[in-house]
Amino acid sequence: MNDTSGEKFHWQYPDEYVVDCLSRELKDNVEKYYADLTSAGVSITGKPWGGQETARTFRFEIRPNDRSVPRVVFIKLCPIFPTMNPALLEYETLQLLYDKMPLVRDNCHVSRPLDYYPKFNAYSMESVGDRNFKPYLLKKNSRLRSDSALSDLFSIVSGSARWLSAFHEITRSKKSVQFSHRTILDDINEDFDYFSLRKFNFSKDLIRQLDSLMQNLALLDSKFALPCAKWHWDFTPGHVYLDYNRISVIDILGIDDTPIFEDIGRFLASMMAINNFPFYPFYDFRRAEGPLCDKFVETYAADSNYDREHFLLFTHIYTLKYLIIWFFSQHQRVAGKISPVIGAAFANLRLVPFYERPLMQTMNKINESIERAGRFEANHVF
Repeated sequence: MNDTSGEKFHWQYPDEYVVDCLSRELKDNVEKYYADLTSAGVSITGKPWGGQETARTFRFEIRPNDRSVPRVVFIKLCPIFPTMNPALLEYETLQLLYDKMPLVRDNCHVSRPLDYYPKFNAYSMESVGDRNFKPYLLKKNSRLRSDSALSDLFSIVSGSARWLSAFHEITRSKKSVQFSHRTILDDINEDFDYFSLRKFNFSKDLIRQLDSLMQNLALLDSKFALPCAKWHWDFTPGHVYLDYNRISVIDILGIDDTPIFEDIGRFLASMMAINNFPFYPFYDFRRAEGPLCDKFVETYAADSNYDREHFLLFTHIYTLKYLIIWFFSQHQRVAGKISPVIGAAFANLRLVPFYERPLMQTMNKINESIERAGRFEANHVF
């Protein structure tokens, strides 16, 4: 997507200038955000926190002069695209979810939205804590531990599924989208050439089965109306937080009328294809691909009333889509940051052996689901 923000926008400002301006915004409005604070009674410090491409995030601490616990606030600066403004969209989605989410599912939360700042096309939100699920998952899901010793990990995966089902329930659309196999290929080809998979050292059998499956998915075209809701867009363990004995999720884009399987498939693919090197060499991918993903799917399905076989079928289809996308994106990240030669070597020596098993397993599950689902009725609605 191309940014349409104009000649002057936030990425042209140095970090120091952004921190200074936003610190003053927070100080001027602190009484609106926190009824027990005053602008004269606090000091504010800020620093860059992260971001990708043109999006930038800053972390601020509002410290009361009485030395009570500081309030931690994050401000995210976003570009503006021709079809949407991510900052406003994310801010409005948080406003919608903040009060409703805990009422729909206990212990499911989002950041409290504080304000929107037009000058930087940015919005502020309270911190949801520091205990991120991704490093917890990488550390705990070790081959050196048994399933029975990881009840807490399975509980968090289940809680993540409950959060997502609540998000989709709150934002459920009256519209549905007819499944078309072309949308799967088009989504892949939007950033990567699907047929360039042949350039890598995948087995000929895998490529043959993948091509055959992609063609067979045409049998499902116009036979299923997929349920839609708002789209998180990047629902992964890296955006799940575990503080305060609750599941909180950040970076919720909130695009309307999107099939729920986009979020489900992306989370499952991220569990299967998480980057464990160099610090977590004992990460148990087989447990992640099997029991942990199964726990997520079972929990989400239990919170819904969808036909189980049809739900599993499209869960697997969208998981396959994101496994392919993530293979390409990881390859291109290395190729772009280092060199195309190193990127190709990394893909063939590391990514191809790593991705072949989950790709084959997911394809097998799709074929099994198709067989179990039996005859497809025209315009089946979930």
